[in-house]
Amino acid sequence: MTEYSDRIMGVLEPKIGRALAQSVLRIKCKKLGITPENITADTVPVLADDLYEPLRIFAGEDFAKSLTMQIKAITA
Repeated sequence: MTEYSDRIMGVLEPKIGRALAQSVLRIKCKKLGITPENITADTVPVLADDLYEPLRIFAGEDFAKSLTMQIKAITA
């Protein structure tokens, strides 16, 4: 894992659990044609946007907005 993937996991894991966080991160990275080890500052916002819909379905719009905003903030 990279600094960015570790930080994304730090946002997701307390809210959705380690296994689900790892799985969703891996799946969304694959969709974007990257691996979690290759997440860069440029791909973090794209990845966050791609995570929004499954998070919304999982726990609602406010939950998804909050987590995606936290993920986007890690590059600031």
